[in-house]
Amino acid sequence: YFVNEFRSVVHIDDVIVAIRHFLRHALLENASDEEETRLFNLGGSTRASRYDIALEVSNHLGLSPSSANAVNRPETGGGGVSSPPDISMNVDKITEELGVSKMKSLKEIVQSTFK
Repeated sequence: YFVNEFRSVVHIDDVIVAIRHFLRHALLENASDEEETRLFNLGGSTRASRYDIALEVSNHLGLSPSSANAVNRPETGGGGVSSPPDISMNVDKITEELGVSKMKSLKEIVQSTFK
């Protein structure tokens, strides 16, 4: 699992809340076409590497963390889609818009996934 590649882990429930919010705004509140376009980052509150995710899952399931192998993402190549090593997001603007204190954390996501 890559230790030098970071993402904002987001829970599907947080995505649904955001979609409902913006649909409600667009459809029910008669949003004007003249409104200023706004841009939001929809991600989770946790900046995590794939290795962080593997450790959280192994911890939750009571597995040895040694079962997750940490490696660095190759600088070039690697067979995947080219992307920056850190695409974590600042989600302050969307949490304010949605009226929530934060998006679910990695720990909360893992706990709800493995109920």
